[in-house]
Amino acid sequence: MLLFFFSFYVTSKPIELTNAVDELFINKQLAILQVTSDDVSFDDALNRYRQGEFSPNHEGKVSFGFTRDVIWTSVLINNASSIAINKVFYLDSSWLDKADFYFVRQHKLVANLFTGDTLPFNLRRSQTRMISEEYVFEPGLTQVLIRFESKDPLLIPLYLATAQTIQNNVELSHYFYGFLYGAFFMLLVYNIVLAVSLKDSRYIYYSLYLLSFLSLNVAYTGHGFKVLWPENLFVQRWAMIVFLYSYIIFGIAFCFEFLKLKTYLPRVYRFSQLIYAALVLLMLAVFINADQLLAVNIGVGLTSCLVVIFISLGLLALKNGHAMVKFFIPAVFIGAGGAAFSAATTWGVIPYNTLLFHGIEIGMLIEMSILALALAFNLKEVDKARITAEVIAQYDHLTGLYNRRAFTVNAAPLWELGVREQTPLSMILLDIDWFKAINDKYGHAVGDSALKAIAKTLQQHIRKSDVLARWGGEEFIIFLPNTSQQAAIQLANTIREKIASVTVFHDGEGLSVTASFGVAEYHSQMNKLEELIKLADKALYQAKNSGRNVVCDFPSPITQPSQPQEIAQQDAV
Repeated sequence: MLLFFFSFYVTSKPIELTNAVDELFINKQLAILQVTSDDVSFDDALNRYRQGEFSPNHEGKVSFGFTRDVIWTSVLINNASSIAINKVFYLDSSWLDKADFYFVRQHKLVANLFTGDTLPFNLRRSQTRMISEEYVFEPGLTQVLIRFESKDPLLIPLYLATAQTIQNNVELSHYFYGFLYGAFFMLLVYNIVLAVSLKDSRYIYYSLYLLSFLSLNVAYTGHGFKVLWPENLFVQRWAMIVFLYSYIIFGIAFCFEFLKLKTYLPRVYRFSQLIYAALVLLMLAVFINADQLLAVNIGVGLTSCLVVIFISLGLLALKNGHAMVKFFIPAVFIGAGGAAFSAATTWGVIPYNTLLFHGIEIGMLIEMSILALALAFNLKEVDKARITAEVIAQYDHLTGLYNRRAFTVNAAPLWELGVREQTPLSMILLDIDWFKAINDKYGHAVGDSALKAIAKTLQQHIRKSDVLARWGGEEFIIFLPNTSQQAAIQLANTIREKIASVTVFHDGEGLSVTASFGVAEYHSQMNKLEELIKLADKALYQAKNSGRNVVCDFPSPITQPSQPQEIAQQDAV
């Protein structure tokens, strides 16, 4: 009897319930037996404990990594009061296959409780997402032996708490995951909308990347088992692995598309289809082999490689001039940092901490947010480029004036306003005289110089409200809102004289150019802007036939003579 109690106290010191806090992390009070060969029964484990084969866990070890071993733990619980005390064992882990609790009092097994992922969720005594078991401790000393087994990472952060504390933790967990899933869901919907509307593969793969991580999180946190497949043990066994490999595949696909490897790293991009095929075949081989622990090991190994792959490709793309990488690399660093803290906690490299254990979720949320900002920035740049292209498309590249299409777009609202308010509207159409002869004799470079010189002269003599454009070839057009025909004729003559004084140089020789002008004014019988342009074109035709370097106009229908009038022909050439 003395040897029995001596073994109790040598191995571990009892936890006193009467002065225990509402939530106590008890790993340091555990005694541990790691069975590396054949499993042992409860009786064998109890005998080994009494023989002193359990080792004290003074360092509070939580993680046993990826192992096929079975972990037996023992903890002594003392109730010094005269009344029973209700407590809950719970683990801050949701993926253990088996957690079997055995309660021993006065050398006898008085209760045993079984839980874990090998039991359908709706058959668990405790319906919490995390593995937990409630027990009423009678006065006196109770030994609790717990058997842990898992084909996933064997992580056993064990707490002893009150039922109310567990309830508070559950509510806090609801807030945390509500925020987390809400944020991921908004990012997902936003990028799906962009993917559908823009038909951009980056948004498509980013949406799949988001969805795969969200699904992976739902699986390994136990939300899926609790809500989505509570009775399906096969799905619970393989869901996390399926989503893990999906996360890897879509993560690589997103990386390739986001970094535009086809443009910036074409040699690497050539292997993309081969990489996808290899990953899919590996995934199929893992499932055919049906070794859950091996599948998880390979998946975690590939996930660790992703960080190196992403950052390496990012740096290469940055070197080749991809500006968007400035978002990508910090995002991957943060996401990888969070995953590294979680992995280090899971493996036991750093002491267990709840915040560090959930580092992957926090890191991924920040990573996904940065990548979403990067895609939004890219969308802004694309939109800016589109607007720039549209603006450029409105201008003639040689003269910098509006082109024909832009003239119509800008003159149309002024035309409609003038017609509605019955203000005078005029149009000037001009054509460079003998322009083909200039090109043929002196070359197109001289012709271009003449066009640019005339465009500059026109810009200097029009108002901000006027609409000036290169109408085509050697023709220019000016729409003059709130301008009478007489004022338009006066302006046309002024410009004609200025153009005649322009000198274009060729091989040191100065050349003079002239232009012919047609002027027309709006009248009430007109319905469209095109009619005013046609009238000005007729006047220009008349000017060309009248010796050139003249201004001709069409009077209004009320005073219009049978022939157009010629103005200032004395300078005709």
